[in-house]
Amino acid sequence: MVSDKLRFITKSVEETYKIAKEKIAPLLKGGDILILDGDLGTGKTTFTRGFVEYFNINPNYVSSPTFTLINVYKGNELFIYHVDFYRILEGNDVFFDELMEMQDKGITLIEWGRKFIQEIKEYVEGNIYILEIKRLGETEREFIFEKYTDN
Repeated sequence: MVSDKLRFITKSVEETYKIAKEKIAPLLKGGDILILDGDLGTGKTTFTRGFVEYFNINPNYVSSPTFTLINVYKGNELFIYHVDFYRILEGNDVFFDELMEMQDKGITLIEWGRKFIQEIKEYVEGNIYILEIKRLGETEREFIFEKYTDN
């Protein structure tokens, strides 16, 4: 990893939303990728709702892309691509070329993307960040944010 980690503890859905909107979203720019790494039910979609609101996108439009593989949200200045690799078993099944063509138009959040981090790294020109989400209790979560590449 190339930079220091930021660490946040949240005790509610509202706090998770606020961390996404106020602390993490402002750090990313068009062309960047954020890998959302956490078990099922740890708040990846809730995080995404807060994240997109920072970019003037209605958070009510956000839903899990588990079955669609990708959801696209259009903001005033850029797109947010919300991708889910949970059901993807091998790197050659993933549409890396198409995914990376979109990069210059927005920011991509990839759930379960850590398993393909090397393939993603080969295609992206922006920075790659990882947000690790750990369940500490029923509503308590730990978020560890760090820059993976420095492009």
